[in-house]
Amino acid sequence: MKNQSNKIAIIYHYCAHYRLGIFQELMQTADIDYTLISDKESDNNIKTINLKYANLPLKEGGLRWLFVKNKNYIKNKFLYQKGLLSLFKRNDFDGAIFLGNIYYLSTWISVFYLKLKGKKVYYWTHGVTSNEKGIKWWLRKFFYSLSDQVFLYGENAKKVMIDNGFEENKLTAIYNSLDYETQLINRNNISNNLIDKTRKELFDNPDNPILFFVGRLTFYKQLDLILKATKNLHAKGSKVNVLFIGDGEANESLKKLTKEYNLNNFVNFFGAVYDETELCRLVSASDLCVSPGEVGLTAITSLGYGTPVLSHDNFNHQMPEYEAILPKINGDLFKKDSIDDLTNKIESWFTLSNNLTREKIRANCYKIIDEKYNPKNQARLINNCIRK
Repeated sequence: MKNQSNKIAIIYHYCAHYRLGIFQELMQTADIDYTLISDKESDNNIKTINLKYANLPLKEGGLRWLFVKNKNYIKNKFLYQKGLLSLFKRNDFDGAIFLGNIYYLSTWISVFYLKLKGKKVYYWTHGVTSNEKGIKWWLRKFFYSLSDQVFLYGENAKKVMIDNGFEENKLTAIYNSLDYETQLINRNNISNNLIDKTRKELFDNPDNPILFFVGRLTFYKQLDLILKATKNLHAKGSKVNVLFIGDGEANESLKKLTKEYNLNNFVNFFGAVYDETELCRLVSASDLCVSPGEVGLTAITSLGYGTPVLSHDNFNHQMPEYEAILPKINGDLFKKDSIDDLTNKIESWFTLSNNLTREKIRANCYKIIDEKYNPKNQARLINNCIRK
């Protein structure tokens, strides 16, 4: 006779398309029945998971998926998920995983309801990444204390929270992931012929090293620093190409700067790419990902397709995925906001990589993804906590 499965709800505001892999992996857990709860749409331009997955069988990659309606208040700072409490009343969940956001009013209400029912409460969150003080800090500390376990994106947040009085046994780093299974398939199709062809399609001088960035082209990501460093490199006689994969508010400003620096023949604004096969082709043909601001999932995309990553070193102003960058192994870190150090680190990386084959560099990049930043590892870590 089969043991009764543990029933766990996962509550998200909306489901970004890159989360499909981890949700599908969790749904395949034999002894835990996960149910996803979210709004059907996002309130921004982030691509979401196709709703067809709510109607597909689990064995075909489908999701147990229930829906609520998001209501935003006070300049979109506070969120209430209409219908969430009713779902908890109608479904006998053993526990729930919430996004650990203190501004989600429905989360507070649902957490207190579940606690009164003797159910388990978990948070999936960035946690505390720097020392804080005041009322907001007290509120966050109380909020996290209500959980049975906090799932964190990285080890640095865990360390900061321990240093600020949180119990270590209630904190688990589960990292982050993208569509790992598709990445593995695409990796096998990387060839020297495809790389050579792609480089020639992208640039008039395909033998120059290619720097690239992938993601939304926004001002806070400080992408102008890439062009400023490129100008410096060219002035020193070190010619490089730059590939921007993405679109966004900073697009026109970057194009204007490219023209001002006389770099038109060395910069390619490719546009947004959502197809993983195309993304693999572009990333694997490049030599170094440069993310001057917060690196985030850009690092996982690049490393997943075998290309090293360079980002800044101020961890209090980073996304947790910076931890995937191992200096001198699969990338490097430069002094935040320093164009000179960014320029020097780009140069030093290519000097270092001259002593490594492209295959060795790819292997160094893949290693951290295969070990930590993939859905199977995430699901294993989450399931281990749920089973306690």
